[in-house]
Amino acid sequence: MMKTRNYYRPSTVSLGKKKRVARRRSGTRFFLKIFILLSFLLLCVGGGWLIVSKGYQLLVQTNLSQWQVKKVVVSGLTDGLQAQVLAQVQPYQGKSFSAEQSLSLRQNISQKYPMLKQVRVKRGLLSGTLTVSALRREPLAQFKMPDGSVKYIDADSTVYADPTSKGNVSILPVELEGKVPEKLSAEFIELVESILKLRKELNFAFLRMNMTDNTVKMYMPDESVIDFGQARQLKKKADRAAQILALAREKYPAPFTLDFRFFENGKVFLAQKAH
Repeated sequence: MMKTRNYYRPSTVSLGKKKRVARRRSGTRFFLKIFILLSFLLLCVGGGWLIVSKGYQLLVQTNLSQWQVKKVVVSGLTDGLQAQVLAQVQPYQGKSFSAEQSLSLRQNISQKYPMLKQVRVKRGLLSGTLTVSALRREPLAQFKMPDGSVKYIDADSTVYADPTSKGNVSILPVELEGKVPEKLSAEFIELVESILKLRKELNFAFLRMNMTDNTVKMYMPDESVIDFGQARQLKKKADRAAQILALAREKYPAPFTLDFRFFENGKVFLAQKAH
């Protein structure tokens, strides 16, 4: 009896396909393992960071809630004003000091010393140092109020009292009439700054501003008066006044009156002041 043989052999193409399929499946499993491993590592790192972060926050909150003042420091101030603020802080030394007390102390210092700005109260978590920092306002002008009291204004247009001031000849003197707000207009600050730059040309004695009518007048040492009218375009008026007075003094004897009330219509009136 004759034996039959199967001479069929798979083609090269079919073998290649099987091999490629096997490699593709093997590569997928490899990348899946890598992904699982990376995910596990990220989960461990994230969990550890969360535990450390929560623990640190809990430690900080515990230390702050039981925080005590070991030392007090006042920075940013000098002379008598520094000593006065330090006297407000020293009673807290050796005692517990909460966040609410920190806010209250900052508000009290700001109210009691309006000549200060950027008042901050900081608790040193590890050092136990209570630090109060502040800056003294730089006055731009000195105001004589309707009631006779004296106040000052700084570059950010804040009007404040400063009983500790020793006076400064470079500060522009201003007399105010009417009701004075806590904040003056930016135009008025512009006028003050421009006149400070023109002091040699204008050589003023003082300014007078009516807050009710919003008008400004300048009084000169030679009794000349400049009426700026409404407090609008004040910088332009101050520049023009310096030019006009310089020309007038070359031709006519002082004193003069200079009227800017019709400046918006393109007119400025100059006259010799009657004695």
